[in-house]
Amino acid sequence: MYLFLSFFLSLFFPSQIFAEEPATSTSDKNLTEEVRQMVAKKVKEIQQSDTDDSNVSTSIPKTIIGTISKIENNQITVTNKNNSKIITVSDETVFIDAKKKKIKIDDLKSGQVILSMGYYDQYNNFNTKRIVITTADAIKNNNEIVLGKIADISQTSNILVLIPLKNKNTQYQIKSDSTTKVVDENGDSLAINKLKTGQKVVVIIQPDTKIANTFDVSKIITLNSNSDSTSPTPTPKK
Repeated sequence: MYLFLSFFLSLFFPSQIFAEEPATSTSDKNLTEEVRQMVAKKVKEIQQSDTDDSNVSTSIPKTIIGTISKIENNQITVTNKNNSKIITVSDETVFIDAKKKKIKIDDLKSGQVILSMGYYDQYNNFNTKRIVITTADAIKNNNEIVLGKIADISQTSNILVLIPLKNKNTQYQIKSDSTTKVVDENGDSLAINKLKTGQKVVVIIQPDTKIANTFDVSKIITLNSNSDSTSPTPTPKK
């Protein structure tokens, strides 16, 4: 940052940037102050781009899960834990019902629980690429959603290792059982032994209170390489 600032200022004060300046006129002082303000603004922008951890991003996929409270034109309002969010649909949005069949937005109703996968745009609007009707169990307080890649699958147990796409320096042990549902992005059922290392998946998980970074999984949704989906990275509960 110091080098950048020095370079930027040198464009305007190439020879005396750190030397004592001679007396200047009022107009010169005003110009100098204006330049300094420009530099300060640029530095602040760079600092924000390096440290900003907000939810708004046009490149990081996200998911929203909640109960439909209103459907109006191309917007759906969902609520979860007393929070409301608006998601925007388009002609490219795919809708999947609880029976794993493709439907239309007109088939959605208030009170249904949906999982929406898509992206935030630069105006903080959530543009959804896929909506899946799910159950109320998916929004229990102890359930979380995460998008990641399978790093390893145990050959001797029901455990797979998942690396969240939002935090690739973290690994989670995901435990499945006979109740775990595995489906593809169209909602068709899959055998759990069809999962592969390196595959991108969305999982609905519950933290194991006894083992850190370990989760029980209730549902796994497999995605192809071109799928536009997302999820927040889960935070292990203490």
